[in-house]
Amino acid sequence: MSWWISDPGRGLSERLKVSRLEQAADWLHNVRWRLDSLRLLLDFDIVEGESRWRLVMHYPDFFPSIPPLVFNGDGERLSGHQYGLSGELCLEYRPDNWQLDWTGAMMIESARRLLVGESAELSGQGVLSAHVVSEGQRLRGTYLRLVIPEEPLRLIQAMDDGQVEPIEIDEHYYGEAAVAHLTALGPDGARIWHRSKPVSRAANYKGAAIRVPRGLKFPGPITVKSLEIALKAAGVTTDYPESPPANYLLVDDTTAWLAMVYRKADGGVQDYGYSTFVVDADQQRLPTANAALADKRIGLIGCGSLGSRIAATLVRSGAQKLELFDDDILSPGNLVRNELDWRGVGVHKAKALRARLLEIAPDAKVTVQIVNLGGQESSEWTATALETLANCDLIIDATADATVFGLASAAARFKSRPMVWGEVFGGGIGGIIARSRPDHDPSPDVARRQILKWCEDKGVEWEVPSRQLEYGVMRADQPPLIADDADVSVMAGHLARLAIDTLRGGGSQFPAPAYAVGLREGWIFAAPFDTHPISYTGNEGWDAGSSPDEVKLKELVTLLFPRQAEDADHTA
Repeated sequence: MSWWISDPGRGLSERLKVSRLEQAADWLHNVRWRLDSLRLLLDFDIVEGESRWRLVMHYPDFFPSIPPLVFNGDGERLSGHQYGLSGELCLEYRPDNWQLDWTGAMMIESARRLLVGESAELSGQGVLSAHVVSEGQRLRGTYLRLVIPEEPLRLIQAMDDGQVEPIEIDEHYYGEAAVAHLTALGPDGARIWHRSKPVSRAANYKGAAIRVPRGLKFPGPITVKSLEIALKAAGVTTDYPESPPANYLLVDDTTAWLAMVYRKADGGVQDYGYSTFVVDADQQRLPTANAALADKRIGLIGCGSLGSRIAATLVRSGAQKLELFDDDILSPGNLVRNELDWRGVGVHKAKALRARLLEIAPDAKVTVQIVNLGGQESSEWTATALETLANCDLIIDATADATVFGLASAAARFKSRPMVWGEVFGGGIGGIIARSRPDHDPSPDVARRQILKWCEDKGVEWEVPSRQLEYGVMRADQPPLIADDADVSVMAGHLARLAIDTLRGGGSQFPAPAYAVGLREGWIFAAPFDTHPISYTGNEGWDAGSSPDEVKLKELVTLLFPRQAEDADHTA
């Protein structure tokens, strides 16, 4: 329902205020109210000297929560303070400062101040802008965009007038925009600056960065004429090729412009000017302590719903070295919970996840082993996988599979590596996250038994058969246990935080090594977000089998390698 129908009192007040202004102001003429599909409009003229402006004010349906809109009645540009060629005037009263008791009459007065202030014949002083345009507003009407970090921009700005350096540009199409990234500055083998390819499938173009001579005014956007002026001042030929286009990155004291130019078949010149988006590539948005993650090697078993989200969070948090273990193929059904999308369907999850992680952090070092840990797999491949895991700084098991857990635990014990693991309970009821650290906690296998005992001691039967609590394999006649993306994301976030805390070292923010986290009422959880810390006892299990009987070991070596043993005795 229109505001003036639901609140006729406010409508009468608006009419009265405009009527009083009309009587008091000799510059306000031809005031006329009208309707356009129940939307209330007001036509009026502002007259000052020889100048006349015909305007129309629209009262939006959400008035008085937002201000009326004032347009040129002829649909033309009247002011530099205007949204587009025929858009509304940008006045003193806007959605960001509007108050409910302000009126349309105030908008009329504001429009007069703007138009008179901008009229050279009437004032010649102009009107200062109070409008702050965000980058999103500035670029929302542009299709071609150049992303350039501050560092190479400063390097080019510091070059001599007219200096030219080779560049490389990577361009891709995404989100209804053609986005170009500067990826290299300087010749091959003598780079002044470079960065990793941000988008693996982007097209690569070579070109030239030119330091616009100081004092040369070169406002954007680029045109063929302005480009030729800048190139001539820099001593660069304008003999444009037919294809592919010549690429020129022109930089002055303030910003940069990218121009792609080529000669058409008819001999004319086609130019494409890019809007520039300068970014601070070194902006620090992570906790200082996360710097420790970059040098840590992380082994992640399971690239399904839980593992894929953990991996993405870790990379976003500063991790740079990941080893992924999984042999499964991504299917359409996995998309309801996985970090991956349709591009990965039919691909091994681990390889698709590696591609996804490199999209987030192109400098990351991600390796993949397609191996079915715990399944019918080559013993050599299994041994290689376990050896890799044992050399990681942290092992993460995101499979909730008992056999896999046992192998991961063995790898953790082999070189005393910390391990974290977790699982999401079916039905969205919650989940468990846990860790085991040498010198702090019992080994993972011992800790797991203590967690199972803790669950049993609750004495509360869970009505849904739980493969997770038993770490077993669900029978074929049991229905699948369903959890949605929100459930998985919550548990993945908690597990990633536990992993990050472990990798940082030092004092921990987690007083307990394991937690049962509820996402809805059920089992031991009284309400959503009901969290139960789980404590361990002791820290045994890490040295199991690592203190051999020296007498028997010597006997075994002598029997296996008698010649070497004899030589060793003679040497001694």
